[in-house]
Amino acid sequence: MGHPRQPDLLDPRLAGPLDPVFLDNFYETLIDRKPNGELKPGLATEWKFAPDGKAIDLTLRAGVKFQDDTPFDAEAVKANVEAAKKPPSLLVGALKSIEAVEVSSPTQVRLVLSAPGGHLVNVLAGEAGMMISPKALGNADLKTKPVGTGPFKLTDIADGRLSMRAWDGYWNRSAVKIGGIEMTVYADEATRLRAVRSGQSDGSSITPAQVAEAKSAGLTVVQGANTTFNGILLNTGASEFGNPKVRQAMSYAVDRKAISDSLYAGACKPSVQPFQDGFWAYDAELAGTDAYHDVDKAKALLAEAGLPNGFKFEMNVGPNTSYQQLAQALQAQLAQIGITMSITVLEASQLINARRTGKFNATVSLVQAGRPDPSQFVADYYMPGGIYNPGKFTADGVADLLAQSRQTDDLATRQGPMRQIIKTVFDAGPPVIPVCGVQYVAAFRSGIDGFQVPVVGDYDFGSLTITK
Repeated sequence: MGHPRQPDLLDPRLAGPLDPVFLDNFYETLIDRKPNGELKPGLATEWKFAPDGKAIDLTLRAGVKFQDDTPFDAEAVKANVEAAKKPPSLLVGALKSIEAVEVSSPTQVRLVLSAPGGHLVNVLAGEAGMMISPKALGNADLKTKPVGTGPFKLTDIADGRLSMRAWDGYWNRSAVKIGGIEMTVYADEATRLRAVRSGQSDGSSITPAQVAEAKSAGLTVVQGANTTFNGILLNTGASEFGNPKVRQAMSYAVDRKAISDSLYAGACKPSVQPFQDGFWAYDAELAGTDAYHDVDKAKALLAEAGLPNGFKFEMNVGPNTSYQQLAQALQAQLAQIGITMSITVLEASQLINARRTGKFNATVSLVQAGRPDPSQFVADYYMPGGIYNPGKFTADGVADLLAQSRQTDDLATRQGPMRQIIKTVFDAGPPVIPVCGVQYVAAFRSGIDGFQVPVVGDYDFGSLTITK
């Protein structure tokens, strides 16, 4: 399998937001999620909220072992949750509302919450719910030697390649149709597609602009919307980005349709909001982009901000060709309103570190808005203390709306406050400026079947079949 980048780390507590494509091979979550985003039993076969919503009772799957032969049980869940709640874990915020973990039997565990946590069912279907062997929780080499309950065991990791084989001790071994996976990194999109065309790779993610080429080569193309978007992340504590009118001006300067048409063959859905139509948190009031591209208005907003002649700033971008092209397109569009943007290309690890430490002015990147839950995206990007909010951006009412969105796991009830958050942040000048909602696209050689688009970033390569 071809992939655009290596994993940050193979420890779910420290991994990057796009690392589940690797992690899902080694680890399983307490609550599982189908490719379409629907929740289903995972390592927990049942879950139930207390009447006041301030506890979750989990019934665990019996007879499961970790890859080091340690039994999976309620004590393992307790050890994992408590470890994930401690720095330097990046999951501290996601698990903040869990006050205690109570074990009543090897297969029964209760998560005691400080406030109703309807969002936690999705959180436990993501990295925060990935179970690590208790024996490995303190191992420094866990970063490169994962020990989960998942279907594959890592056999080799080297620069640009991860190799893994199916694990015979896996509790659901009959569901795994392939003997192993080798994931090879190709940062360049054209190289990645050539590898599939030549047979060097069985499949790979590709860009929407490559769909026609892939189909003409006889490859099977799988594509669909997910909960990621291409956008600009601004540090509101740097440059001129603390001024809401500057952020508004930059958003109005972006011609999203032109970018989608020229860079993504129209398949990256132009949008001023983080979510795509069809996802429950999508706000129909912010549909379309024609009303939100206005160069004259952008210039007027800059003038109101006291910057009639614009300003200069540095944009950091990773090594992938597509993100560099996006940065160049934005550079030209911002220049039309007097903003001079320089581009600095960083290695993927450098860019990730800059984002996590807040040592950047602005970055262009792929942002995951739906994983593990949309409310976590809000907490991470729109709330003071959020891991990707170094400038401490805030907007009136968002904290209360966030709490409302977490009162229940009923999506119909959660829609109202979540959509109001998105509208409030848009009106305040967003610190994350969406450009377009991503279509996940992958190409496979003939004979590879069974892959489904992971709407919320949950990957199941074990279900792939190879007929020739």
